[in-house]
Amino acid sequence: MGGAYDAVVIGAGSTGVTTAYYLAREGFRVLVIDRRGVVQGMTAYSLGLVRSYYANEDVARMSHYSHGFFMNFERNFGVNVFTRTGLLVIGNDEDDMRRTFEVLRGIGTNARLLSSNEIREMLNADVASNEVGIYEEDAGYADTSLYTNTIMNRARELGVEFIIDEAQVQVEGDGVAGVRLVSNGGIIRANHYVVATNVWIQKTLPQLNLPIRNIIERVVRVDVGRSLPNVFDYVNNFYIRPEGTNGGLMGLLYPPEDTWTDPDTFNPLAEPEFDYAVNLMERAARRFPWFVNVKYLGGWRGLYDVTPDWMPIIDEPIKDLIIVAGLSGHGFKLAPAFALMVTELIKYGRMRTFRDIFRLIRFKEGRMVKGTVQEKAAF
Repeated sequence: MGGAYDAVVIGAGSTGVTTAYYLAREGFRVLVIDRRGVVQGMTAYSLGLVRSYYANEDVARMSHYSHGFFMNFERNFGVNVFTRTGLLVIGNDEDDMRRTFEVLRGIGTNARLLSSNEIREMLNADVASNEVGIYEEDAGYADTSLYTNTIMNRARELGVEFIIDEAQVQVEGDGVAGVRLVSNGGIIRANHYVVATNVWIQKTLPQLNLPIRNIIERVVRVDVGRSLPNVFDYVNNFYIRPEGTNGGLMGLLYPPEDTWTDPDTFNPLAEPEFDYAVNLMERAARRFPWFVNVKYLGGWRGLYDVTPDWMPIIDEPIKDLIIVAGLSGHGFKLAPAFALMVTELIKYGRMRTFRDIFRLIRFKEGRMVKGTVQEKAAF
């Protein structure tokens, strides 16, 4: 069905906005709709971790591509959103860690395999002799709000239009008849529709009955008193992301899977429970003896839209309707790769750069996207 636009993108978080930019760069007429505005959802509360590190080679390739987009952002957009800190991953399954290292080395990641002594010296940490590390030198974090707003501004320079309104997808038969704006009942038609509404996906498309739960992620802010790289400690189940020169943002790599059904009633500004924060800091103190002097500074919460295998859904379940959903915490760091995949679907009718592994049907067929156990938690 033809329409006034080549594509309507519903959702103005990092995924939706980056997709709109990629489509506009290819010459498509694009409209973005979001009822809150640009970067007013969970993107604003993301830690913005950027790295190539993944054990699953397909996802690692997507992450490596996106990582390059972030690292070259200032050159291409004139705004610095990326801070390079490095990433140290600690595990005690040497075979598993070596396999992941080989994946990273095979895709061109700047990474090193570290012995327990090297980890100990790098972090002034307690490290067992059977523990090994992977250090990714170019990893870091990005300012999620600055990134998304900058991308949106460039997209609008390329002709992308933007409406603040609630959009309801009108499905008729086996296709989409258009998008209805709640404010005035107007119908907008396009050749393609992209839904990237994150934890609101079940409200946007309830008829799909997607296998997605909204899981609470808790972030604890601390004053570390020293500089650190990003650290993923799979032995003690915690991560820490530096914040400036002395701060740190922490959480569990394997968080409790407590759900929150209605994202409209969720308060991300509520601090994590104090017992959660204490437990988290005790885990870190097992690794870093100096952590007993760290100061607790509060924190916040967010929601992940999580699938059964903690990997996204990128699919066209209804003709001309593409969903980018169930991002499971991978969304921000993989936004450029997701945008490329959607753009190729619209332009060529298929994905060409990355393998098409995120189809919805995989859950019915039992073909989960797998890497190692380390793939469950993402940020």
